Amino acid sequence: MPVTASGRIKDANQALKGLLEANGILEKAYNEDPTTVKTIEMFLFNFSKIQSLDAFTGLTSLFICQQAIPEIEGLDTLVHLEAMWLVETNISKIKGLDNLVKLKKLYLYSNRIKKIENIAHLWELHTLWLMDNEIEEIAGLDRLHQLTHLNLAQNKIREIGSTLDANTSLLELNLAGNELWSFKDLLNLTRASSLRKLAFNDPDFGDNPVCELCNYQTYVFFHLQHLTYMDTLPIPEEGKQLAEATYMKKKMYYNMRIKTLKRNTTNINRKGKDAFLERKNALTLTLNALVRQQKDLEGVLYSIQHKSEGIGSGGADVVSCDCNDPEAIKKKLKLLTEAVESKRQEIESTELMMKSIKTQVCSISDYNTSRLIVELETGGNIRLEDGKPSDVWYSSCVDLVNSRFFQGDFQPYGISDLKVVRVTRIHNRFLRNRFEERLEGLVDTSDASYKRSLEYLFYGQDPRLPGEIMRVAEEGVR
Repeated sequence: MPVTASGRIKDANQALKGLLEANGILEKAYNEDPTTVKTIEMFLFNFSKIQSLDAFTGLTSLFICQQAIPEIEGLDTLVHLEAMWLVETNISKIKGLDNLVKLKKLYLYSNRIKKIENIAHLWELHTLWLMDNEIEEIAGLDRLHQLTHLNLAQNKIREIGSTLDANTSLLELNLAGNELWSFKDLLNLTRASSLRKLAFNDPDFGDNPVCELCNYQTYVFFHLQHLTYMDTLPIPEEGKQLAEATYMKKKMYYNMRIKTLKRNTTNINRKGKDAFLERKNALTLTLNALVRQQKDLEGVLYSIQHKSEGIGSGGADVVSCDCNDPEAIKKKLKLLTEAVESKRQEIESTELMMKSIKTQVCSISDYNTSRLIVELETGGNIRLEDGKPSDVWYSSCVDLVNSRFFQGDFQPYGISDLKVVRVTRIHNRFLRNRFEERLEGLVDTSDASYKRSLEYLFYGQDPRLPGEIMRVAEEGVR
């Protein structure tokens, strides 16, 4: 049999002969009617490509395993194919399936596939296995409405998102051995109401970073109560009940804190409003008195200038000045006018201050509420702790910031000094685990002296990216 130097079979006729022999198909039967052959297996044949299958138009099942095949080709005539295995090959791209519209089962695991593509036309597909590839995102499945079994284990997927929303028939999903890390991302599967078996951890493929977080099972059991199997194991009913009770306690605790926060915010705003109205009323009374004096004095001045005889004594009593001296009256009027304008500006300033305080209070309240919601949604794996000056880590952070402040750099902006008013510590188990894992690959962590070599990075809020600080607290620096 002609082969290449690497041992691969290239001759089509010889490949066909080996194919018939391995599958127990007589050459006579092949020559008479090859369409009667329903199943073909190609295992360890050293084929350099898929070939010699054109005549088997009646095939319903094709199994190709451990071949040095670089691409999917030569399948255009297999229009009746219902199940196909192309596994443990060198295939890096899904293609060549245009005519296989009757496929119900497609197994493409243990290859080098980087992207899910060119399968949207396989409307009858209900089983798709793509584990042990190099896929980075879930995509291209939104038209596969009959899909019931999906295996994407041992890839490089970091996010689920809304990519499976259209797969309303999905019963089993395996995402073990990927890079999923967020509890909040898992919530996207609550919309997959038909899902019954789900795996983020599998003995054959490993787990995800999210599996190492605290309250992992409690979180999943509570939010995905329609599941019957989790991580290859059946979910006992008492497990669901315990998860629900635990989560409801946590939810009540955080709801109580959020309500307390909102109540305090309302009380602060109400007290601030009362103080503002009291101050405004006092200023308004003073302003009204000044305005009356201003009007009276203007009347006196008008009368003098027009030599009128009807100057009222009331006006003279109010302004208490020499009514025969226009210059003295003008001087007094100028002072009153300035005082009136000053009071008006003071009232306006007070109103602006009240609005600013209310905005700041509401902003602080929203910020603290978002912190509590993050804690709840992440099962407590992300938590923000406000420090006190008595805390060692608080003092360390203040000293660190002060040591990086150079007055000369900020002098053009009129900044001469720096004062730290709050220090918040972020507890993020996922980011901490990831950091320590990478750190162990760089230094010997058993020697505590490595900490002296750590450098600290400073990250500030970018005006172009509002809310970026909270995103960094959850996902890390971009």
